[in-house]
Amino acid sequence: MTEQQQRTARSDIAQLEVTRSLRAYQREWFQKLQRDAQAGKPYVLGAATTPHEILHALDLEMVADVWYSALVSAKRMSTAYSDELTRRGFHEGLSRYSALTLASVLTDDEANRPWGGLPRAALVTGNIHDRSGQVLADHWQVPYVAFEVPVLRSLYPRWWEMSHHAWEALDESDRIDVMAAQIETFITECEQVAGRRLDRDRLAEIVDRVNRQEEYFEEVRDIIRNAPKLPARLDEVMGQVMGIQWHRGTDWALAQARAFRDEIKQRADTGQWVCADERVRLMYVGAGLWQQLEFFASFERSHGATFVRSNYLAFAIDGYQRYGTSDPVRALASRYSSFNRQMHIPPLSGAWATWEAQTHRVQGAVQIGFGRGLKFITRMLEDAGIPVLELPVDPVNARTWDDVRMRGMMTDFIENRLGSPAISAS
Repeated sequence: MTEQQQRTARSDIAQLEVTRSLRAYQREWFQKLQRDAQAGKPYVLGAATTPHEILHALDLEMVADVWYSALVSAKRMSTAYSDELTRRGFHEGLSRYSALTLASVLTDDEANRPWGGLPRAALVTGNIHDRSGQVLADHWQVPYVAFEVPVLRSLYPRWWEMSHHAWEALDESDRIDVMAAQIETFITECEQVAGRRLDRDRLAEIVDRVNRQEEYFEEVRDIIRNAPKLPARLDEVMGQVMGIQWHRGTDWALAQARAFRDEIKQRADTGQWVCADERVRLMYVGAGLWQQLEFFASFERSHGATFVRSNYLAFAIDGYQRYGTSDPVRALASRYSSFNRQMHIPPLSGAWATWEAQTHRVQGAVQIGFGRGLKFITRMLEDAGIPVLELPVDPVNARTWDDVRMRGMMTDFIENRLGSPAISAS
């Protein structure tokens, strides 16, 4: 997509003010992290499923590998870094979502690393099935902590109705016990890095602050669901949610979530819509297409199509909040014992996506055609009368993107499967 096409696609409504403030904060925060690391202050490199709250309670900063991989992709550097992994002998099937972070560290081209690159972490943590973290820890010669999630035995397809308050039954007490034990091991390692003991009361305050943060997100979702048209573009909503989530539980994150809610509400109250001629409401299912987020906005002018839903806002609400316990470690253990299963594994993922489609009043869904359980999500959505387009593309690997093909598939989907013709240029 050319720069002119991007400007044209985005000309109906101004960028959110919170988008500007988020970007400024992220850059300032990362620059400070680099300076502090160079001065000897430790930080942790983790995954999306790392319990960030524990690190905040110990005053340890954390960089999420998937966040940095998304940054690599957004900077249009994923092809070069994928080639770097191939050159170094890593197999082509290696997940780029976390591996691009590994590539950025291994590359000899230090001058061009996004935002100056990652300094050496004091600890790396991740999922036991993702080897990128272990390789990176070995490269830096630092400790590595891997989490292993126990298998679910009882499946509640409408899990989001239980996750906030009935989570002990939903996630099964013995599974929570297993995750809690692993988190305690993680705490011990983090205490070694921080040089002090964890304040459990402070951790409880942070977990409670995360709950309040996600409540603001829930208000945003309700506004988007119920407004006659879409008040904010998908890429801005996704960017806002994930930017806040990486700092969740901090005072800044809570204030930013409140400002986000306020701006979305103000737009809906005053009728400021992404697309005045909105004709087709679509949902996006799956990992963020960070290499081509502007792709979603480009069909507003041509077809009046808006994307009103993604996994990111929805899961921040349905998957994170935990109420009714004085034990913050147990609350975190519950969350992470089922985290990816609820988003990706049938029937949990499909039932959730179908409910989200119905409550957001969508006519169709688009999802990336790689990953676990996607065919089952497609089947459940289509059984509920929601047509699905699967785009065969990796979320962060530009080598899988064919712009002409993707735009052709999207146009055909809107015009022929959804029956919504292009808007006349006249």
